[in-house]
Amino acid sequence: MEEKDDVPVGLADKTGALLMIDKKERELVRELLAMTLKSPSAREWISKKLGKEYVQIGVKLLKAMGGE
Repeated sequence: MEEKDDVPVGLADKTGALLMIDKKERELVRELLAMTLKSPSAREWISKKLGKEYVQIGVKLLKAMGGE
């Protein structure tokens, strides 16, 4: 039986397909986002590659996932 915190969460990929991620995958994504968003060079790279709005999307996603 799954614990309450181990319910898969759905995310959409670039094709629009829904991806289900488990607790460990959420932890990894949360830590990667936190580490990336703390780095000025990573934020700059995201802005250049994807656009400035993607940095804010990352911040909102991190907060939604319970990160800092």
